[in-house]
Amino acid sequence: MPMAQLLSNANFALYVDTRLLAELASDTNSDGTVASSTIITEALLRSGEEVASAATRSNAYTVAEIETLATEGNGMLRGLVADLALCFLFERRGGDVPESVKAKANRAQATLTDLRDGKRVFAVDLKRESGTATVQIITSSTRGSLAMNADSTFFPTRRTQAY
Repeated sequence: MPMAQLLSNANFALYVDTRLLAELASDTNSDGTVASSTIITEALLRSGEEVASAATRSNAYTVAEIETLATEGNGMLRGLVADLALCFLFERRGGDVPESVKAKANRAQATLTDLRDGKRVFAVDLKRESGTATVQIITSSTRGSLAMNADSTFFPTRRTQAY
């Protein structure tokens, strides 16, 4: 099942000048329509998949959570998708990418690396199971006789009940 578009064409125009997007949205000498451009939609889908790939790599997020963040309008997510999509649109032209666009793309790639490595997270209120400490008592009957070092008389008697 394909991933949902994380940033709409109309919202993309909030991050990038509409006149520039209209020029990038068409392969002819006339400007394209930003809202219905399949060129822009494809760039947004590709950049959204890049973000989802990095964010799900560290198992911090699922694709469904990323899509929920997009629906809720997470600014960091939208900014990453917009910056990457703008770079993809310029690269598609085959010419030189402007330095300002390269700088945005480099910042976005650095953020994706941090997301992938778990150094950064999206500012959300999701309950994370991995950081929640739990205490579990393992009884002798559950553990069985594994002939472990803990079974020797050197170690104190194992508590098998929670008090």
